[in-house]
Amino acid sequence: MEKEEVLTSGGRRPVQQQRIAAGWTPSRRAQFLDHVAATCNVRAATEAVGLTQASVYALRRRDAAFAEQWRMALLAGYDRLEEMLVSKAIAALEDVPVGDPDKVVTGPISVEQAIRLLDRHQALVKEGTGRREAQLRATQAETDAMLIKRIKAMRGKLERRA
Repeated sequence: MEKEEVLTSGGRRPVQQQRIAAGWTPSRRAQFLDHVAATCNVRAATEAVGLTQASVYALRRRDAAFAEQWRMALLAGYDRLEEMLVSKAIAALEDVPVGDPDKVVTGPISVEQAIRLLDRHQALVKEGTGRREAQLRATQAETDAMLIKRIKAMRGKLERRA
């Protein structure tokens, strides 16, 4: 089992190094971040490394570098999720098979679940604030127009590649 070195104090004694087998080791941190980037699911990521949600949130509060890595992993996950939805929309319109270029196993996810995750993500990173704020829901026409615009952009990108 991997061990992480930590500094401890014994009251009046000087600070000593101690090895512990549990906790957020560098490999557990990397595994957690990889899982979050693949799934956008913090609960599942903490279960995958065998630790608790409370411990990862505590680590995020006390370690700014880890907090930034977590944020970047979530952004990568949401980008992947959005790309997957657009690819599926294009494939549905053009009868083209959909493949995952990164070969990341994310498990089954419905379109509805993916859209809910993206809605949460957009609320968290609203441009200019980076904080969760109340947003108005788009109408069906606005949503359709946005999807059609993105599909046209993806088609153009595919045509330029060919």
